Amino acid sequence: MSRLPAPIRWISERLEAPGGLHALTGPRGVCTWALEAIAPWLADAATVYWIDAANTFDAPALAKAAQRQRLDPRAVLPKIQIARTFNAFQLTSLVVGRLPGMPAGPAVLADPLAPFYDDDLPLEDARRAFTRWRDALAATARPVLALLVERRAPPGRGDFAPRLLAGARSVARASAGSY
Repeated sequence: MSRLPAPIRWISERLEAPGGLHALTGPRGVCTWALEAIAPWLADAATVYWIDAANTFDAPALAKAAQRQRLDPRAVLPKIQIARTFNAFQLTSLVVGRLPGMPAGPAVLADPLAPFYDDDLPLEDARRAFTRWRDALAATARPVLALLVERRAPPGRGDFAPRLLAGARSVARASAGSY
């Protein structure tokens, strides 16, 4: 895993990649920071699909980032289509069933391990859903950027992040000093 070089450029390059999974890991706040970092890319992009697995989408932060970069927030905000999932089964269903049929464009998975780490989700169900979800991500033809919040995994789920990262084409880490 490399340190995050030129963060905005790195993210832009991953969103423009031919396809496959890329991952950015970091402490709490990495999802909001990445959202703000893609504001300049959105100014010239078509659509980004933001799959919000942990209620991290912050429209005011994106609007402020656009303004700071002398971009019109009204031109940037509509370029993000948001899908919120509330549990591991919804996230899996969206990635397995709906993502492949969506029009072309990159997808961002915001804190996608959060629903798999839910203590109310039985371990066997979490493992089964995670494997199905990860396999679907590995087969996707669109660029997918997973924003992984670093946190302690619940018992029995400590291999989820390493298994996801092992299938990524590129992995970088953002430190709290990056944002």
